[in-house]
Amino acid sequence: MGFFDAYRVDGGPTLYAPNKTAVTVDVLEIGFVFAICILAFSFLVILPGVRGMQRIYFALKVFFSIFVLAVIMLGNFGMEWEVSEVETKVQYKAFYNEEINATIGAKIGLRAVNITLKGNGAHLNTEQINYNERFWWGGGRDWGQGRNFFGPFAGLVNREFREAQFKGLPYPILWIAEYFTLDAENIRWGRSYRLSGFYTHIMLWTCFPLWIITNILFCMFIRYGAYFMMLTGAVMLLGNVLFASLRFGLELKIPMGTTIMEFHYGWCFWLTLAVGLINVILGAIILFVDLRFPDMTGTFFDVESDPDEYYTVEGELTTGTIDITEPNPDDAPKEGSRLVSPARNGSRGEDNGIYENFSPSRRMTEGRGLSRFQKSRKKPVASPRRRTARATPSAGLHPTDAIREEEEPPAEGGNVSIQMEDINPSA
Repeated sequence: MGFFDAYRVDGGPTLYAPNKTAVTVDVLEIGFVFAICILAFSFLVILPGVRGMQRIYFALKVFFSIFVLAVIMLGNFGMEWEVSEVETKVQYKAFYNEEINATIGAKIGLRAVNITLKGNGAHLNTEQINYNERFWWGGGRDWGQGRNFFGPFAGLVNREFREAQFKGLPYPILWIAEYFTLDAENIRWGRSYRLSGFYTHIMLWTCFPLWIITNILFCMFIRYGAYFMMLTGAVMLLGNVLFASLRFGLELKIPMGTTIMEFHYGWCFWLTLAVGLINVILGAIILFVDLRFPDMTGTFFDVESDPDEYYTVEGELTTGTIDITEPNPDDAPKEGSRLVSPARNGSRGEDNGIYENFSPSRRMTEGRGLSRFQKSRKKPVASPRRRTARATPSAGLHPTDAIREEEEPPAEGGNVSIQMEDINPSA
């Protein structure tokens, strides 16, 4: 026997015995966890570069955003929406009459069911019994129900079940997988899980772009970011509702040896439900605080207030100007209005009166700020030429005044300011 003759048969190439390794973890779930951890660590590295209290605010915003993103992706591809696990004595394979003590588990996701079989104690012929098989009923573009039975036009789960039979998988795995191939009368567990998984995964994929838009809007418009945050949570909750309600027929219970496998919701279902509720509640809180205390939310999100907004009071503000080309009767002072003197409205060198519609019961706003409920985005429009309303008997003003023409002063910065009586300029 030569030095290079080991593991060779009749001079052929070297052959090694198969080394089958049991599945220990879900590679896809672990991959998502590592990706999220790397993303969080990247932001953690730049965290010392943020100064003061903004460091704490930045950490809270970033890590919560990454956490919600991780929940959306893990809920979409996770296999723990419904789970069940029992320990019993079952028959192992064909042509083996002995029973084995084994732990049998089933995990149902949105696209497939994962079945495990792990032997406990003494095994047949010192064989290590540790199986993990996955049977798909959806994924990619193959979400169709297909025909009954196990032909080439059957559904995906039926075809994979027939391949498992040819491979000679243990009886407990085939017994559980067969329940998802039945599609007749009121026994349609495969169809119901396929429908619920399809619409739930659509809802979770919808949450992904909504959450990205939410993070972008929080950097520009806090109020709209709060709206999209509540919308993201509502869509996540809708996914949970669809998964729980679209399953029809009898409750899935699988007799296994001396016990019965009963399924209950797993951590994917409960985590998606909890994060959806948190998003809805937190979005409503941010919206309320932004309306009542805009400076507080502006400081937390490091976003300045909208410069196009200005404060107004109850009632309508109208200037005493008339178009010289076509008089408009609506521009005349209305009932219950008064003319603010130039000295009081801030125009000392000009004789430009401003009419203010007011209610005698209106509360004075001197010495206090106004909330965002009293904000308006409507801007006054400057006309190129105007007549200042002065002293007409029909207007009820002083009869010695006259009407004169004057050029409209150019607006600085593209805005026209209105000075109002009884309003604190610092508001």
